[in-house]
Amino acid sequence: MNQDRLRKSPNIAIVGSTSLLGKELRQMLDDRGLPVGRLALLETEEYAGLLQEFAGAIQITQVIAPQALQDIDIAFFTCSPEIMQSYVASGAPFPELTIDLTQAGQTGILFLHGISGAGVLRRKGYYVNPHPAAIVLGRVLSELHNKFAVQSAAVTVLEPASERGNAGVDELQEQTVNLLNFQKVENKIFRGQLAFNILPEAETAVRTECRIAEQLAEILGKTFPQPLISAVQAPVFHSHAFSIFVRLLAAPPPEELYAQLRRNTCFSISSGRHFGSP
Repeated sequence: MNQDRLRKSPNIAIVGSTSLLGKELRQMLDDRGLPVGRLALLETEEYAGLLQEFAGAIQITQVIAPQALQDIDIAFFTCSPEIMQSYVASGAPFPELTIDLTQAGQTGILFLHGISGAGVLRRKGYYVNPHPAAIVLGRVLSELHNKFAVQSAAVTVLEPASERGNAGVDELQEQTVNLLNFQKVENKIFRGQLAFNILPEAETAVRTECRIAEQLAEILGKTFPQPLISAVQAPVFHSHAFSIFVRLLAAPPPEELYAQLRRNTCFSISSGRHFGSP
């Protein structure tokens, strides 16, 4: 790692650049105009040589390999958990500053801006980005706890098809089209018909629930009341949804709850006069 280059225009690698997450990260870096010295787009062998665009220039996709990560200052891993586990099993080293967005269960420094202490941040280290649900629940529960003291919480997480990668999105689209055309519905990614349906997906749900619970315990602290979490597969392409039941030590009216959340710029609160049902 070159410390001077890291401050000015670091060399960045996106491992899993053709995944939904990799594409979104590449677009975000481009849209924000962040100074990048060199961008390495890495993928499995089947995508080697694929042309991708960044900052108006064409980039050639390279194969994921240790030599491709040499002279890299920041590495983002956005590949599937299976590819991540394969890389770990190979014994290949990680760059000195690695940010893991794969949710593959790797151990690292968990950080949530605004809640986690800034003291954990270093110029070197292996950082794990929290699960999207852990980010939302961490912010909501922390905000309520600081003002009203959370006694208990029960959460239902509705997961999108995109959590299963490109293949999950494609399967939901195919199922929807086939149903509307009165054709047979096939399933390879999900355990049944997801289109116009909600599936328990028990094996995947257990892993997701445990990961969210573990991350919330680290983000909010071991003394915070552990929320009860249930995850189900929803028939949507992107974006999580949540149903949250919270028991508070205080008993504030809905208007006071809305006012407390509205103070945090992370939340967008409806301006309508009708509040949710109790």
